[in-house]
Amino acid sequence: MVYQQEIEVKDKLNNRGLSIIEVIFALSIFAIGILAVSTLSISAVSSNASARRITDATALAEDRLEKLSAMAYGDILSNQEMVGAYQVTWDVVEGAILPNTKSITVTVNCPNGWKDTNVAIRHLISKNS
Repeated sequence: MVYQQEIEVKDKLNNRGLSIIEVIFALSIFAIGILAVSTLSISAVSSNASARRITDATALAEDRLEKLSAMAYGDILSNQEMVGAYQVTWDVVEGAILPNTKSITVTVNCPNGWKDTNVAIRHLISKNS
């Protein structure tokens, strides 16, 4: 008799499956999780691309500043050039801060798109150095 009751209990447990409501609820939770991860991934890719553009622009500005610093004092003049997609502009103002010095502002931006790619570096060069 006890054996018969155990079989009936096992049959009742084994025949019990998931209802359609439980399946839909589980899939909804899974879909929300996947959507959150995909949104986070898209945001991370966008942030990494923006950081790379700013890093490239900063490197271009520093490179131009080093080239200008290596030139003779009298040869340092304002100008601009295109380097790839970036426009590098350097403005030279003599005696604006101190006498016998030139203030150099190197600005790098991308005129063809990337709105968040603007870098400016200012440096002071002395006539005696």
